[in-house]
Amino acid sequence: MSTIGRLLTAMVTPYTADGQVNYALARRLAASLVASGNDGVVVTGTTGESPLLSDDEKVRLWEEIKQELGDDATVVAGAGTNDTHHSIKLAKRAEAAGADAILAVAPYYLRPPQAGIIEHFRCIAESTGTPVIVYNVPGRTGVNLTVDTLLQLAEIPNIAGNKEANGDLHAAACVLEAKPDFRIWSGNDNDNFHLWNMGAYGAISVTAHIVAGQHRAMLDAVLAGDLATAAAIHRPLVALTDACFLNGSPSTIRYVLRRLGVDIGPPRLPVVEPDEAVGAKVMAKVKRHKLDSLPVT
Repeated sequence: MSTIGRLLTAMVTPYTADGQVNYALARRLAASLVASGNDGVVVTGTTGESPLLSDDEKVRLWEEIKQELGDDATVVAGAGTNDTHHSIKLAKRAEAAGADAILAVAPYYLRPPQAGIIEHFRCIAESTGTPVIVYNVPGRTGVNLTVDTLLQLAEIPNIAGNKEANGDLHAAACVLEAKPDFRIWSGNDNDNFHLWNMGAYGAISVTAHIVAGQHRAMLDAVLAGDLATAAAIHRPLVALTDACFLNGSPSTIRYVLRRLGVDIGPPRLPVVEPDEAVGAKVMAKVKRHKLDSLPVT
C-alpha cells in the first residue's frame, strides 16, 4: 500500500466573496500547507465543509489540488457519506481524480449497528483501488467504532487505517496492541502526543493549518524517543487547539485564517463565524502562540 503520509491537514475550503469555491486559492493553500511541514492534505473533509459542497465541487477540488501538488504530497479525498452507494460513487470519482487515498466517515444520523458499519466500509474499500481511511468521530456521527469493529476492518486489504477522533485512549491502546501494523491517525489535535507515544502513525490535523512545523517537530521527537522534547512542544499547543475550536469546527479555524490574512471567504450556512466577543477570545489566545508562516498570496 502506498505511503499516505503521517501529518496531514484537514484543509478548509476557500470561497470567493460571492460564495463560490475558490479553486485557485485552494491550490495555493494546499501548496503552502505542504511547504510548512505537512505530508499532504485532506480535501473536503469535515473541516472542508463536505456536507455543503456538491459532488462536482468536491471532484474539481480533488483534481485541481492533486494537479498542484503532484507526486510530492498526498491528497486524501473526503468521499464518505452516510449513504453507502453514494460513497461508492464518490470513491470511484476520487480515484479517477487522482486522489492518493479516501477518507470515509462512519455513517452518520442513521446510527447503524456495528455490522452495518463494517459492511458500509467493506463495500467502499472493495469498490476502489485507492486506499481507504475510515473516520471514527462519534461526536459528529452518533456512532462509535468499537475495538472489535476496528480489528475486523483492519483485515480488509484496502483499508489503510483509522482517523481516530473518539477521545478514547484506552480503546486506541487495545487496537494498537492487537494490531500494531494498523495505522491510526489522530483526529483530535490534543490527543496527538498521547496517541503517538502509544504507537499511532500520524495525525489528520486542524491546527496544522498554522503550526504544522511544530506538530512535525513533536512527531519527529516521539519517533526518536525524545519524550521530554515532544512533551515541551505539546503542552503549549493544548491552549492553541482549545482556542481553534472555541466556536466549533470549521467555524473557528476559518475565522483564525481570515484574521491572519488568508482570504478564504466566509463559510457557507449553517456554519457561521464567531461573534465579536468570542472572536476576540480566540485571537487573544492565538496571538500568544508562535505560529508558522502561511505564504499564501
